[in-house]
Amino acid sequence: MRDNLITEKYGPLHGVRVMLTGVAFAGPFAARWLGDMGAEIIKIEIPGMGDTSRIGRRVGEAGVVPKWISLGRNMNSFEFNMNFDKCPESKQVFEDLVKECDIWINSVPNIGKHGATDEVAFAANPKLVIAHITGYGLPENGGDERLLGRPSVDPVAQAFSGLAALQGMPDGPYLTANPIVADIVTAHVAACGSLAAYINAQQTGKGQVVDTTLYESAAYLMSYHWCSQLNGEGLYKRSGPLNQLWRPFGYYECKDGEWVAVGVWGLGIWQKFCDLMGVSVEDFPYMATCGQEDPEKVKQMDAIWQEYLDTHTAVEVETAFMEAGMPTSKLNNADDAYRHPHWQSRGDFIKIKDVTSGDDFVDIATSPKFIGTPCNVYKGAPLLGQESDRIMKEILGYDDERIEALKESGSVAASLITK
Repeated sequence: MRDNLITEKYGPLHGVRVMLTGVAFAGPFAARWLGDMGAEIIKIEIPGMGDTSRIGRRVGEAGVVPKWISLGRNMNSFEFNMNFDKCPESKQVFEDLVKECDIWINSVPNIGKHGATDEVAFAANPKLVIAHITGYGLPENGGDERLLGRPSVDPVAQAFSGLAALQGMPDGPYLTANPIVADIVTAHVAACGSLAAYINAQQTGKGQVVDTTLYESAAYLMSYHWCSQLNGEGLYKRSGPLNQLWRPFGYYECKDGEWVAVGVWGLGIWQKFCDLMGVSVEDFPYMATCGQEDPEKVKQMDAIWQEYLDTHTAVEVETAFMEAGMPTSKLNNADDAYRHPHWQSRGDFIKIKDVTSGDDFVDIATSPKFIGTPCNVYKGAPLLGQESDRIMKEILGYDDERIEALKESGSVAASLITK
């Protein structure tokens, strides 16, 4: 395994090098996750333009975009024009770069139309893993020709996948599952698939393409729901803050107007819940009541549960459930989580230094946590082209003369701007 050359050495993926072509959000999220675990991330950015996430709502005197600081953390920016038609010199740079990479994560539609094809990449590095993230998939795995190559974004993916059909109140508008759930789960699917293919490549010496779609990743979240629906259990519908299978299971408003989440499921938890409500399991059998098989029993228990909520604050409900050993939590927003002692004790928030302003910005720490090879966020998002020269010198082995020639040709750049 190689050493990281321009990235600090940490984490279980130390020595794995990833090339990223793609803008917000699924592709960068996938690479960011691997970068948190120690992989060396080379983010390809269009010269003079960069990632679209560099543009957004700005804060502070320096006009920093917080979402970019988070999304681009642990990444190394390489301004590189992958249009071989306009920059023929780029073909050799591309081949040299993929030779030095283990994984290529791509979420740019039709990335190969100007020469940067999978075939060119595999010819340069047969062990390369190429993870393509698209809305509807690659033609090699079939699909409707009207959809293949069609653009997609998070709410569109949620709609096509069927995920949106379960969001919202039964008599209200359909809602998007926030924040960008389809993008984020697709990022994790692509990252996991990339690592699986990487392990296989190390064993066999042969890389492969990982075909990841927004809609299939979102649909995978509902696999057991759909197995039930498509095999005779009936169609799941929107149920608002509550669960369609078990009760009480979901979000409930308490006496003080605050909300609490509870999850009553399983015989043991049901016994504890009945004890808390002051009723017997014999009078309210598990499947008849919690499993919602007997509407009359459900109605009776709903009334008992509602009376309990009407006479207790969210903190009181949370405390009672915790003391009884039942799953529960008050609903937290970002400020609540940041102040919570459990989050603080586990180091779930970190400070990232912004390269533009020098200010520290709070972000979520890495997940998962490794006991033996801990993850790290060693830097915030880079300036556009910040590591271009280092990548060409230290990874590709180019000398100053060649680097200057490539810059003059328009193939590469080092703008060093935030954009």
